[in-house]
Amino acid sequence: MILTIVWLLMAASIFVFYPFVIGQRDESESIAATRQQANVRLFKEQQAQFLQQIERAEIDQAEYQRLVADAKQLLLRNTEAESGETSAQTRQGLWLVPLLLLLMSTATIYSYQKLGAEQDEHIQSLMSLAAEQTTDELAAAWSSELTAAIEKRVQQRPDNIYYWAMLAQSAIAKGDMLAASEYFASAIEVEPKDSFLLAQYAEALFLVDGSRFTERVTSALDRAFAADSSNSAVLGLKGIQAFENREYQLAITYWEGARQSLDPVSPTWQALQAGIDRVNQVLDALDDVAPQAISTPQVQLAVSIDANISFRPEQLVFVAAIRESGPPMPLAARKLRAGDLPVIITLTDKDALMSGQNLSSAGRIRLVARLSISGSATPESGDWEVLSDAFELRSASAPVRLKINRQRP
Repeated sequence: MILTIVWLLMAASIFVFYPFVIGQRDESESIAATRQQANVRLFKEQQAQFLQQIERAEIDQAEYQRLVADAKQLLLRNTEAESGETSAQTRQGLWLVPLLLLLMSTATIYSYQKLGAEQDEHIQSLMSLAAEQTTDELAAAWSSELTAAIEKRVQQRPDNIYYWAMLAQSAIAKGDMLAASEYFASAIEVEPKDSFLLAQYAEALFLVDGSRFTERVTSALDRAFAADSSNSAVLGLKGIQAFENREYQLAITYWEGARQSLDPVSPTWQALQAGIDRVNQVLDALDDVAPQAISTPQVQLAVSIDANISFRPEQLVFVAAIRESGPPMPLAARKLRAGDLPVIITLTDKDALMSGQNLSSAGRIRLVARLSISGSATPESGDWEVLSDAFELRSASAPVRLKINRQRP
């Protein structure tokens, strides 16, 4: 690569020499030729003037010869002086040539080191060498050097998400999930909507936090799910989360979606199938213990409006049951008239809005009641509402009291 730069600099030096040598010489020669023509023209004018003086008998032939000889000598001296001046002008400014070449070479090499791909080519060669090693010891040695080179390069090019991802994968191979999560976080800062990075980051955080769905793990997982709801890694984690929340049917839905893009002979596909089989066993056991309670989940609500809120009797009140975490899609919903409140109602699977998204598929839920200002089912600024704490659906017995008392900003 250095040899290539040298050849390029030699070729570029031609463009530096030309203005000082070729271009300047051409310009000087052109000026000299113009001046010489003027001197010759002046000599001929003087000679013609001397001839007129002879005709008018103002000078004799000897005087004429003397004057013409003097004019020729003057022409010769002027020509020699201008020739010397032309040579001096040609040499003028040549001292700048080595200085410009030095500056050009220095700037080129510096720019290439800062902006060029020399270090990237070095990393590429290290990757090839690491892949060619025949023993684990040699491969580990080359991989260590490769990781060090990438860590150095990524500090210069922090916007290169591929280097961050490579560092994360290297950390995963070493079992350092904390470092892997930090590398993925750095990559996400560059590409905050990259679904692959978001999925890998959520999975790394899950392992860092001891395979628990902490607040930051749940937040990262929801963000990854919103970016790509078909990512197998994300769906696998969502299935685990649903299983822990005893949302068994939802866990099966997630895991079935996760294995659709996988090879049936892959270990991941088989692990997902094992999870589905385990959920089915749990469901069978629950059916044997309390089939009636599981088949007909329901929840009672006592809905009212705070006395300090002004409303019209015909205004609509929307009541819904939603999952504790995840998308706010209602599992069951009912529309009431504000004038009919307070009232006690019961939500069951019959109040579901979508097939497969009902109370039977839920474990922990929240209840929400909203007094709509415009009559729309979509929440809007100015609506009045109340949101209950999360609770286990199957453990609910007494009616959950919902008093609408908070206005949406």
